[in-house]
Amino acid sequence: MLRPLLTTSLIALCAPALADSFTGEAHVDTVTIYPGLATVMRQVTLDLPAGQHEIIVPGLPQGLMTQGLRLAAPQGVQIGAVNLAHDRLPVTPDQTSPEIQAAKDEVARLEDVLRARDTAIAEIRLRVQAADEQIAFLQSLSQASAGDALSANGIDDIRALSQMVGAETLAARQAGFAAEQEARTAERAREDDVTALRDAQRALAALMAPEKDGSVLTFSVLMAEAGEVAIDVSTQEGFANWAPVYDMRLTTGDTPALDLERSVVISQSSGQDWMDVKLVLSTARPGEQIAPSGVWAPLRQIVSEEELENQRTMRAVSDQLVGSVAMMEAPMMAAEMAPTVIATADFSGAAVTYSYPGRVNIRNGVEDLRLPLDTLTLDADVWAEAAPSRDSIAYRVAEVTNTTDELLLPGAVLMFADGTMIGFSELPLIASGADTQMGFGPLDGIILNRMTPNRSEGDRGVFSSTNELKEEAVIIVENLTGQDWDVLLRDAVPYSEQDDLEVTVLASPSADRTNPEGRRGILEWDLNVPAGESAEIALDYALTWPGGYVLR
Repeated sequence: MLRPLLTTSLIALCAPALADSFTGEAHVDTVTIYPGLATVMRQVTLDLPAGQHEIIVPGLPQGLMTQGLRLAAPQGVQIGAVNLAHDRLPVTPDQTSPEIQAAKDEVARLEDVLRARDTAIAEIRLRVQAADEQIAFLQSLSQASAGDALSANGIDDIRALSQMVGAETLAARQAGFAAEQEARTAERAREDDVTALRDAQRALAALMAPEKDGSVLTFSVLMAEAGEVAIDVSTQEGFANWAPVYDMRLTTGDTPALDLERSVVISQSSGQDWMDVKLVLSTARPGEQIAPSGVWAPLRQIVSEEELENQRTMRAVSDQLVGSVAMMEAPMMAAEMAPTVIATADFSGAAVTYSYPGRVNIRNGVEDLRLPLDTLTLDADVWAEAAPSRDSIAYRVAEVTNTTDELLLPGAVLMFADGTMIGFSELPLIASGADTQMGFGPLDGIILNRMTPNRSEGDRGVFSSTNELKEEAVIIVENLTGQDWDVLLRDAVPYSEQDDLEVTVLASPSADRTNPEGRRGILEWDLNVPAGESAEIALDYALTWPGGYVLR
């Protein structure tokens, strides 16, 4: 059943006396993440009698934006006054989840075990202490009794006393030794108890969000009939973000292809954990500018030279006057300068939305939680691209077409070619049906060599009025790889925008493209270089200009 969204007032209004109050826990059900912002849909489920009631929902994050708070209820349920409190919070029942309560109980049990263990060890240590005191007493007793026996010449008494003290001392030492061994065994067992307690405390800490003063939502509800009702609470919360990341795997050969493994990286610091939630990712940007910028006409003024000279004199009087004059002129300067408008991409007004399959856990404060999306396979056109005037080797380049029905968003890319990691790059925004080119690393086996054997500059004759500069270049592309390569070779020659400076270019073979995409002075050749062979290009150009001019 569809739930109509009921626009609710965020101002607590005076309402009639309520029949009773109910406290419900809001469980996060769906999270829609935008760049820098998230819409969090929580659900409050209660079994309510018919009539009007007050619902209290504690434990919401601190500092929620009341402007973005919305409540939705099913048919037959009417939402009344709504209040969101950030301080002077009402007393609410304990809403501890069973998982957290079980973790707390385990910590308390292990603390009791540790206290009992410490008590038992202390009792054992008392036995060791008693044995030591008994031995000390026997030693003092034997010394006193032996003196009396010697004075009475009772050899038999001395012998009997010695045997008694020895036997009792041995028994005491044995008892003390046994108690010491028992105490050490108990202390080793105590170490296991301490470890178990620390593990339980860490498990509890992992379940619990940081303790902060939260918000409490209170609203009235009118039930037409008794029964279970689920009310959706939607809030706008900041400190959340997502970005696409890619693994781009290119395979060359007879049928080149490119596998694009898509993932998303998510972070959030909303103050609460989002556990077992449905995740939606959107490219809409609700936190950014939503209307066009205004424009202002520049105000221009004229100032007489006399007044301008007076102003210059005033500026030289003191630093204080300098500051005053600057403050006086600031409004005029601001009026003269039109504001700068920064263009941003808007994707033609359409937002892309991704619904992640299944439910996920996104803990508060998490950074770079990576979730896989899918893998796209695209056809690729692969060639070698060479710029011998700048590089000594060629580079692998691939062109792919977005044959999917969706927009490929910009993001960081980890690139592979034939199973070898190439490096990192950035994928640009690629619309459906659009092409893009990306470099896939060096081809060390395609060697480039650009030589200039002859270069002359000077007058054609002593009495000539024309100057000239000539350059001859030889470009060699050598394929030392084990496969044939199509090579796009690009080079540059000077160009002129002056009629008196003439540029003449000769190339053998002739360039396939001149000034591609309007780039003046750029030449391109499409070469096929089989494995183990090479290709050569001869390139000559000459510049001529009248005498009396200097070439720049």
